[in-house]
Amino acid sequence: MSVDIKMDGLDELRDKLKSFANPEPIIKAALEQSGEHLRGAIENTTPVRTGALKAAIVKGEVIDGKIQIGPSQQGPAFRAHFLEFGTSRMSSQPFLRNTFEQQKSKVEQIIAEEIRKGLGI
Repeated sequence: MSVDIKMDGLDELRDKLKSFANPEPIIKAALEQSGEHLRGAIENTTPVRTGALKAAIVKGEVIDGKIQIGPSQQGPAFRAHFLEFGTSRMSSQPFLRNTFEQQKSKVEQIIAEEIRKGLGI
């Protein structure tokens, strides 16, 4: 005696399970989206004198499951740490840390949404 069982969606389930074994594309998409959001938020809160620092806020590439967002290490943007932490002659104007703290929950929400979307749930 044999029993035949037909399951709809088995191919889709198999594909989803394969994505668990290879989560890199999902992680990359989540970091790209959340990184772009954070880059824009930092750009919007960057103090402007000449505009050079604001123009130098960049989002790096996803490497080993990490992404860097902040002032480029090129050109006048290296001065960002003077604004962030202050100097002996200038008080601090922390825009990076404050923006990150303000956007942390939104960044987490974007990451969760992208993971759900990537897994199709």
